Amino acid sequence: MRRLLFALVVGLTLFQPLFHNQAVAASPRLVSAEARQGYQPEIGKGWQEAVVHVADPKPWIAFFTEDAGWKVASQGPIDPAILQAWQLPSGVTGQEVLLVNPGDGKGWVRLISLKGIASEPIRPAAQAWDPGGYFSLMTRSRQAKAIYDKAIARGWTAYNSPQEFTFGGVKLANVVIRGPDGVNVSIYERLEPKLEGWETTRGISRVFNVMTMVKDFEAERAFFQEGLGFGAWFIGNYEDKVPVATNFGLPVNLSVQIPRRSGILWESQSEDGRVELMRFVGLEGVDHASRARYANRGIVALRLPVTDLDAWIGRVRARQIEVHTSANPVDLAPYGKVRLAWVQSPNGGIVEAFEVLPVSPR
Repeated sequence: MRRLLFALVVGLTLFQPLFHNQAVAASPRLVSAEARQGYQPEIGKGWQEAVVHVADPKPWIAFFTEDAGWKVASQGPIDPAILQAWQLPSGVTGQEVLLVNPGDGKGWVRLISLKGIASEPIRPAAQAWDPGGYFSLMTRSRQAKAIYDKAIARGWTAYNSPQEFTFGGVKLANVVIRGPDGVNVSIYERLEPKLEGWETTRGISRVFNVMTMVKDFEAERAFFQEGLGFGAWFIGNYEDKVPVATNFGLPVNLSVQIPRRSGILWESQSEDGRVELMRFVGLEGVDHASRARYANRGIVALRLPVTDLDAWIGRVRARQIEVHTSANPVDLAPYGKVRLAWVQSPNGGIVEAFEVLPVSPR
């Protein structure tokens, strides 16, 4: 009865399917004790959430809740033990806001803001073909043009207006929206055949993929495949047959001259938790990889749930990849106590593995 009353008071009945009836407060801090304990993410299906460092979360909260149909699941201070695990100086503090698409148990966005440390965008004024860090959060929609129009009305921009193309036998419309802090949101709409499933999608879907523009395609591919054990759904080149405007803002006359080498990688055969590598073959952009770290703003990390963190660390270290670990368990809503470790790709992308610890009996 107490949990039911709590849900009615804060109006969060939409979250019951998401958190398995764990009550979650959507306004000031306020994550309930139930919500802070024991949510178990799906293991083996890729990353669970994207960590996005922003100067001011309010514009992003407005976009996701008003335009995309998402909800705020929790908000509050970041556990200092997490900041320590990120190797940030003592005295740094942080706030976080967890955004979710109601009904979806993954593909979340966790906004973070830090105080007490200098910060700059990872990809300041970047062109699409500039390598370094993560480029975009990739989503689905049945109304890409309408979401684009709403973003433009907010004063945001895009690499181009929604563009149509065919990939893998599917006719798509895509627009890459450019928001604050060098963070991009890519919205895909299936035109033919129409999108099936994804019933939870209202404005835009959960994030199912994250794109990264790379300088060394093979090194990044090896990091994720040989290093982290991901497989590949697609590796190859995409080339336009006739000069055309592109979703990435490539000059029209170059669209037939510049192949886009792409690698769509997954932990298992799932539509979710993917990482997509891309290189514009023949274009050498400004490399932003050196700025890719937690202190700077942008899409900083992907959180990957694992069953046994020690085993994961052992496998990754055996591939000669440096692993950074937390000295102690940390508090991370809605999972409760977790252990975490993180690695960084040659292109600057951080992957943070975490193991949810059993809930202690009360």
